[in-house]
Amino acid sequence: MNDFRKHYLAVALISATLGGCSGGGDDGSAEVIDPEPSTPPAATPAVNAGDDQEVIEDDLVSLEAVSSGFRDNASITYNWRNVDGPFMIFTEASVADPQFVAPDVASEQQISLEVTASDGTTTVTDTLMVIVTPGEESPLTNATFNGELSSADYWDAEPKILSAGMGFDNIIGVNEISEAAALDAGGAWYGSVVCTSGEEASDANRTTMAVVAGVSNVSKGYADFDDGLPIVFSWPVATETADVSDFQFTLNTGEVVFPNAVTLLPNWELNERNTIVAFGAFGNRGKPSESDAVYPVRLDIVEDATPLSLVGPGGQEFNAVGLTWTSPDTTGYGSGPILVGAKLNVVETTPSGEGGLPLLEQNSPALPNDEVSLYGEVADFRIRVLTSGGFSPDGITGLHPDDYEDFFRVHARGVNGETVLLESTGDDYTVDGGTLRVLGLSDLGQAIDEGNGIFYDDCYSEDRDNYIDIILSGDLDAARSVTHVEIPSIAGGYRAFYNPGGPGPEPFEGIRYTEPGPADLEPVTIAIDDPMRVSRSPQQ
Repeated sequence: MNDFRKHYLAVALISATLGGCSGGGDDGSAEVIDPEPSTPPAATPAVNAGDDQEVIEDDLVSLEAVSSGFRDNASITYNWRNVDGPFMIFTEASVADPQFVAPDVASEQQISLEVTASDGTTTVTDTLMVIVTPGEESPLTNATFNGELSSADYWDAEPKILSAGMGFDNIIGVNEISEAAALDAGGAWYGSVVCTSGEEASDANRTTMAVVAGVSNVSKGYADFDDGLPIVFSWPVATETADVSDFQFTLNTGEVVFPNAVTLLPNWELNERNTIVAFGAFGNRGKPSESDAVYPVRLDIVEDATPLSLVGPGGQEFNAVGLTWTSPDTTGYGSGPILVGAKLNVVETTPSGEGGLPLLEQNSPALPNDEVSLYGEVADFRIRVLTSGGFSPDGITGLHPDDYEDFFRVHARGVNGETVLLESTGDDYTVDGGTLRVLGLSDLGQAIDEGNGIFYDDCYSEDRDNYIDIILSGDLDAARSVTHVEIPSIAGGYRAFYNPGGPGPEPFEGIRYTEPGPADLEPVTIAIDDPMRVSRSPQQ
């Protein structure tokens, strides 16, 4: 066959084949078979750190890295790090979706973050930018976090965390104060309260809930149906260094959380600054013995842009980073508040450190409430007790200056070494060194004054802080014989204390409230020769 015929036959065959592309059939056309699909090229591994964010200082910032292109069923590990910008700390750096609290800044700052994703063979990275701007803090917040101290007590030679247990759940940062709102939040409501003065009861007389606006005016950060958690230190706090980013909590579930807000209130007076109250999502109302209970088991003071400092003997400052507190079962729904310190001082002619912030003093119906204002020149000694949380007879109503006999008794050493119990007010007790008399309580609210509408009733305005003073008169050597302050609790006809999550006089049915505090016996430090107090000018 010549070359021309070979070429003609080949062209004819190709033409016949293409002509049958619509499929074969009875017409004899040829059927075309699709070629086997080719394997697509493997995707390139990658990780996306997410979009850039703009936040305000003290905001809780949430991140989420998304990886792609890794082989099927590969185990991907993540790691986040701060490449540039203000110091911050992740709740957990080795997860895809960590969080951190935006640091306090004086002006707009950028934080450059990098995430790494790896399957053990291939490692990829991506970055994002978080822009942090200063928040607008209220004059009250600025005034309380100004670092000032005046005759502030320290309770131990060593700086430490005395308590940090969750006090109550879900009642801070509510939208409104009403009976319906209290029921919805799981709070308490005292609807039938009647004031002896004839005045209308205030919101504070009816509930311990706090609205969003009220919290933001006195706090760093925000609160949204949050829990309350007092953090009590043995030394007063250099408050200008306190931020939400200082306090890292580990829950019994293993989750790591930071507060949404921190405040000094109600411990704002210049001699009361051992306690920071944190608001946040710290747990639920489960008892520690219950399998579904969630609560903090550890607090770590961690480094941030302004590390937390405490002020101790001689005005020395201590970097609190590294201090820890641990407890397997401390929650207000398992046990109520306790005493964590007690100290006896000589009463000064003019008490120092009381109040100190005009913005708060002028708006506080609880002041003046010091020992001299209530008992005058007969007050010789003050036993100040420091509590793990707010103390209330039921969670709503205030403690009265004449309530000593219902809640406390003081132990003293007798002439022959025996224990003498100071159980009553107005009675002289013979102890080693002379006699002592209990006058009553102070650092609560004002002295009874019926002419000015101040009565010891359920409308009494009490400061509700972590400090209560037991006032004594008597001999100096006799004061040295005091050994303990006791809260018998419900034993022997005594009453128990609740924190602000308690039931109040009229609890709602079906709501779990915090438990009453247990019996407690706290040693008293005799601070007659050395008052164990520090003062400090406000920080600019």
